[in-house]
Amino acid sequence: MADLLFVYGTLRDPDLRSAVLGRRVGATAALSARAPGLATVHYPGRLYPALVRVPGGTAEGLVLTDLTPFEIDLLDAYEGEEYRRTLLPVMIDEQLHEVFAYLPAITVARDAAPWSLAAWQENHKPRVLAGEQMAAEQLRTRLIVIRPH
Repeated sequence: MADLLFVYGTLRDPDLRSAVLGRRVGATAALSARAPGLATVHYPGRLYPALVRVPGGTAEGLVLTDLTPFEIDLLDAYEGEEYRRTLLPVMIDEQLHEVFAYLPAITVARDAAPWSLAAWQENHKPRVLAGEQMAAEQLRTRLIVIRPH
C-alpha cells in the first residue's frame, strides 16, 4: 500500500492532476478519502493548501491508487522543497489505511484560513493551469533524461 497517495489540494482537480501527470487518472483509481484529525488551510503566501493537525478536524481528499514509480518521482519534484512526502492515516470508506501525502515542510498555524478546492477552481485555476502544465512537462522531461534505465 506504500504506492497510495492522498491528495487534498489542487491535485484533486482532474484537469490539474492530468496536466501534472500527463495522463488522466481513472475514476476507479481516485478514491474518496478523509484524513481524521487534520484540516486543509492556506499554505502561507501561496494559492495552494497545507494540512495541519486540528483535533476533531477532517481533511477531505482522494487516494490515488495507480501511480507509477516515475509518477511518484515526478510528484516529489513537482511538490518541491515546500512539502515532504510522509505516511499518514486516512479513511477510505470506513477502513483506515496508511498512505503517503505531501505535508508542509514548514510549520503552518492551525488557525490559518481554511482552503477550499471550489474557491481555488473558481478564483485561480483558469489563470494557473497552463503554467502548471508547462512546469510539469519540463519536470517530466528532466526526470526522463536523468532517470537510469
